[in-house]
Amino acid sequence: MGNATPGWYHDPWGQAELRWWTGSEWTGWTHPAEPHTAADDTWGSDRRAVERGISDVLAEADRIAVIDVETTGLYRVDRVVEIAVVTMDASGTVLDEFDTLVNPGRDPGPTWIHGVTASMLIDAPAFDEIAHHLAVRLHGAVVVAHNLRFDTRMIGHELSRAGIDVDWGNGLDTLHATGCKLAVACAEYDIAIDNAHRALVDARATGKLLFAVADAFDRPCSPASATPLRHAQPRRILTRDGFGSASLDVPYLAELARGVRADPDVAPYVTLLDRAVSDLQLSTEERTELAALAHELGLDERQRERAHREFLNGLIDAALEDSVITDTELDQLCRVAALLDLDAKLITRRTNPYRITESTIALGAGLKVCFTGAALDELGSPIDRDAIIHPEARAHGLQTRDSLTKSCGLLIADDTASESTKVDTARRFGVPVASFADYRHALRTGNPLRVTNIGNPGIAQVCGTCGDSWMAARRSSTPLCAPCRSNRPANKAQSRITRAPKPPAPPAIETLNCTDCMGSWERPRTRGRRPTRCPDCVLGRAGANA
Repeated sequence: MGNATPGWYHDPWGQAELRWWTGSEWTGWTHPAEPHTAADDTWGSDRRAVERGISDVLAEADRIAVIDVETTGLYRVDRVVEIAVVTMDASGTVLDEFDTLVNPGRDPGPTWIHGVTASMLIDAPAFDEIAHHLAVRLHGAVVVAHNLRFDTRMIGHELSRAGIDVDWGNGLDTLHATGCKLAVACAEYDIAIDNAHRALVDARATGKLLFAVADAFDRPCSPASATPLRHAQPRRILTRDGFGSASLDVPYLAELARGVRADPDVAPYVTLLDRAVSDLQLSTEERTELAALAHELGLDERQRERAHREFLNGLIDAALEDSVITDTELDQLCRVAALLDLDAKLITRRTNPYRITESTIALGAGLKVCFTGAALDELGSPIDRDAIIHPEARAHGLQTRDSLTKSCGLLIADDTASESTKVDTARRFGVPVASFADYRHALRTGNPLRVTNIGNPGIAQVCGTCGDSWMAARRSSTPLCAPCRSNRPANKAQSRITRAPKPPAPPAIETLNCTDCMGSWERPRTRGRRPTRCPDCVLGRAGANA
């Protein structure tokens, strides 16, 4: 084989169809020929055309390595807890599969996402035990993943810790091609994906999805390369086979975000955003990671805000699928908006029609009424508020008000769906709102007035210390959550005790002029009478007298 690159080649001994060459020696890894079945034709109506399309972008590479990882988190300090590599040829035939749990030496992180528990990892290998074996599998293959940036970043950090440098080349990202989560994309292309967020299952599904969306790729790829390469069969691996499924308590917001889509240019950013806000908290570290990824993707502030808006609108779409908006949904949507520095009106504008309740009130004497918007009669002609509307109300015993306060019992608007400042304030104060037409009809007939009301959800606040969020009755200029507030010094005296002492200020310097030599000198500023002679002249005169 000479200097042939590591990869699958025809078995020189004829014991199998393929045998793995490490670059320096043949291994015991073989791959038997797989009989052609009808299922092979389910990947597309014109398989040969798809093969040509993938071959075109693969350039000189003859292997595809589909990777997937489950991790303790999303950031540079996080670790891999499970990894899978599915090796395929340009036709989509699976040549080999490798997967194992990995002991990260720390808590496995969000079990509700990946289903990996600490007890499952006790006998799993550390990453450095599989690192060289993994590097050989990746070397010379075009790397494919659903969110390629994330998977290559996490694996790259792990390989670097094991002393292996990897150049990922130019791979293929099915997230960029579809703009949605793997499960959603697979459902659209009728690709089965049971037990999602298991590395091997996701890698297999990503491989099938790659060929389903092959026409989305037109940029030539290049294979990954890793150094040093050393054949090292893992002493042990541990798959999930034999482990029962973990009980997953998935956060409601994560469930809501399952079907959220994003444009290809911001899809990796939205994926990270989804994970970051799923606990309704956005720490300083998370904000830093999001900013770093945005910079890496070339997103400016306007594009980031657009991504935030699209993500929030996707959550609202999901919440409104059943035409019902619950208090829990509204609470979480408002908190997400606050975490992303978005106006809560983006939520209330779309959800208020689903939250309005109707009731009736009597226009009794003493009721305080405020008016907003234009007043029109049945023919659409304007009615003067001061000359007609207010006197008419007072004639029925009502008290008119120019400004809306909590003491008002009713707001009359041209349209109850108005988004005017007064209507918005009435909704927050819990003041019922009625249309002008219904109001005048009730005055004429004496019947109860039909009004609309919406419960006040409160105001979302974000802790300035830890980034947690909650709903409050009023806005605070310096919001702090209860735990962070309890960690503050109890009083000024305690604050003075715990605060590091300030270093003494350097003494002020003054410049003086000598009356004898007419020179000048500097000295620390002190109280008392200033000397008229410099130190040299004082010493000179003292010596002369001696």
